[in-house]
Amino acid sequence: MDLKWLLVRRITLVALACLLAGSGLALYRTAHEARRQNEELVELTSRQLDLQLSRIDRSTDISERFPDWGVVTSHALRPGQCIAFQGADASVQRSSCAGVDAASIQTPSWFYEAYKALISSGLTSSRDIIYRDVYRGTIVASHDPAATAANAWSTIAPLLSLSAALTAVLCLVTYFVVDRALQPAREILSGLNRLAQGDMTCRLPSFRLAELDRISEVFNTLSEELSRATSERAELARRLVDTQEQERRHIARELHDEIAQKLAAFNALAACMRASAQRDAPALVEEARRLEEMASGLMKSVRRTLTYLRPQEIDDLGLIQSLKVLVAQHNANARGRTQFSIEVEGNVEQLTAETSAHVYRIVQEALTNASKHANARTVKVLLSQSGEKGRGSIRLSVIDDGTGSPRADKTSSGSGSGLIGMRERVFALSGKFVAGPLSDGGFGLQVEFPTMQQGA
Repeated sequence: MDLKWLLVRRITLVALACLLAGSGLALYRTAHEARRQNEELVELTSRQLDLQLSRIDRSTDISERFPDWGVVTSHALRPGQCIAFQGADASVQRSSCAGVDAASIQTPSWFYEAYKALISSGLTSSRDIIYRDVYRGTIVASHDPAATAANAWSTIAPLLSLSAALTAVLCLVTYFVVDRALQPAREILSGLNRLAQGDMTCRLPSFRLAELDRISEVFNTLSEELSRATSERAELARRLVDTQEQERRHIARELHDEIAQKLAAFNALAACMRASAQRDAPALVEEARRLEEMASGLMKSVRRTLTYLRPQEIDDLGLIQSLKVLVAQHNANARGRTQFSIEVEGNVEQLTAETSAHVYRIVQEALTNASKHANARTVKVLLSQSGEKGRGSIRLSVIDDGTGSPRADKTSSGSGSGLIGMRERVFALSGKFVAGPLSDGGFGLQVEFPTMQQGA
């Protein structure tokens, strides 16, 4: 959740809690005042009746006039207040109530029902009239729930309106103040996003707040260290991969110059032995033929090994022609089920032998994955060079329209060893690598690296 809205929500909750506490206090004071008034009325009424009983006992008054309700009603009742006298048999013998202006009562029904259920029943006051140990009746004073609810609402309503207005103003002010105060946080988040995307050149400015300024210092130091570590790692990876390619080229040259030449001589000698055996020793013809077949098989194995270690076309024909030969081989193996094609733009032949080998290996692995897993009708290889010499970049794309398979999905997720090897080569070239399913179907691989890095 956004920090501004989180603070606004919490301020609103605190305001509501304060409003509830204030409303509860107002209700308590209103109810306490109503109960106090009833207790005062009961006290005054009981004294008057005790005096009347005393006069009756002294024969200065007659018992038929008890209770003398005229004396009771002489006390001013408050609006909505009632007083009643219950005899010894619990029957109401006398009662009086002060009227309430119904038109002036504008209490919401929900508030009235809640007030009547929770508070109104506890406001009644009563007192027994006992004279000379004889129970004469009970005085009961109460309030009309509508009157007390109206009185409570008149106290709470202004509080509700004021609290709502203050809460709205406070939330609005808090939102804009926090929004302004969080501007440095947005810059920090933007810097973190750029750093997560691989932009090691991102730096944060200084901030006025000490805490944010410390974050800026730590971020810039971390960014510099990551940039240096990434550069060192890329350089190390480039050296390792280049050394691997150089070693492969050396081994391929040794195999070609030593083993392949000797196998060719051995094959020629076996052919001569077979020709001589046909004239002089027919029994040795079969053995000579086997030696000749063995030499031919070994030569084919050496050629496959040479192609795996270092395609001869890269050194003899160049990168573009080598890729065209590779695409032609895949077309021949596909036998029409899949159409492989390649398009080249710009001067790509300027790359060094090691970089050309990296590009070749990436295309080779991508085409192999497409042949095995894509179930595609077409596979396109796009290789282009943009920008000036020494300052441009090389872009490589391998796109297919296949549906893939469960095994292909596993490879495309980035867990396959083929993609890992391609990522390592692209990282060694200080480039960017993106691979995954396309929005309109199929699978795409995008590689881009600068031509100005060392060795490219």
